[in-house]
Amino acid sequence: MKKFIIASLLIGASALVAPAQTEFRHVSFEEALAAAKKENKLVFVDFFTTWCGPCKMMSNKVFPQKEVGDFMNAKFIPLKLDAEKEGAALAKQYGVKAYPTYVVMDGDGKEVAKFSGYMDGPKFIEKVTANLDPEQSPERIRARYEAGERTPKVVNSYAMQLMEQRKEDEGFKVIDDYFASLSEADRLKAENEFIFTVYTIDLDNDRARFMISHKNKFTGETAGKINTVLASLYGRKLSSYFSGYMYREGGYKAEEFAQLKKEIADLGFDKDNDNHVIYEFVENRASMNDADYLAFCESNFSRLSARSKDILAINVPRLFDEKDATMKPQLSKFLRAHVGELGAVAIQVVGRSLNSMESGD
Repeated sequence: MKKFIIASLLIGASALVAPAQTEFRHVSFEEALAAAKKENKLVFVDFFTTWCGPCKMMSNKVFPQKEVGDFMNAKFIPLKLDAEKEGAALAKQYGVKAYPTYVVMDGDGKEVAKFSGYMDGPKFIEKVTANLDPEQSPERIRARYEAGERTPKVVNSYAMQLMEQRKEDEGFKVIDDYFASLSEADRLKAENEFIFTVYTIDLDNDRARFMISHKNKFTGETAGKINTVLASLYGRKLSSYFSGYMYREGGYKAEEFAQLKKEIADLGFDKDNDNHVIYEFVENRASMNDADYLAFCESNFSRLSARSKDILAINVPRLFDEKDATMKPQLSKFLRAHVGELGAVAIQVVGRSLNSMESGD
């Protein structure tokens, strides 16, 4: 008895000092609805699966945050349901098709809002708040947009709504039309930075070219965000060459790659010495046969950064002709010699490549 009392006191004390977090309740759906009516709250259901990476990130990184917990606990009866197990019937009832999906409902089970995906704490709170605002409901946003309202908030909300419905082409058209309607001065305003920071995902569009040509005209926090986006876009483009994607798809053209290098230098993104090593790998892949390029990779692998080593090793099947029986044992030897230098994810991928090469598949 004494031990039980001491244990209870310890548990109570730890609860007092524990940081606030989202208090998902271990109750049935019916009990959650009843609690919502009793406490004058809404029910918030997080539909997840055990294999879903973004679901785990939300559970481990976002829902435990004090700010998120305070917000969620004050407004909702939070509930977590595995969409493939105990929550399968409800997931079907509410049309859940992606994970994680969050459904907000009233005490009668009527859907109030639904949205999906991973987002950080502030974005999550912003998203929930917007979905609970009648003026921000999907139906109302669509109606406002179709009626001709083109404020940054409406355009952003409507485009994101289309994206979440997997209508990407329509979502990007909304952004492109809005961008085309803006003057140069308006494009530079902080209220419109979302068209660059959220919806510009490659360099092959007018929005990206505007960012490049006006990089030094953005001001304040927007300038830093634009610089970060551009650095990421150029890094992604360079990676498409280095990984062998452009080579394998027949998209490598020496003059275009030279222009890419020039733009990276002009924008000041070539200060990373690893870029210059990558340039050598890209250009040698284009000019060498498989045997010579493998010899080059072996001689220069140590010059690459840890991240670049992972990219090269993961993409060996794309960079070389795996059907060439004379190359398979050499590629296998190369990967086995360097697997110990790779990160955990790269090791897993390379392991599968080795299994394929060495099994004769």
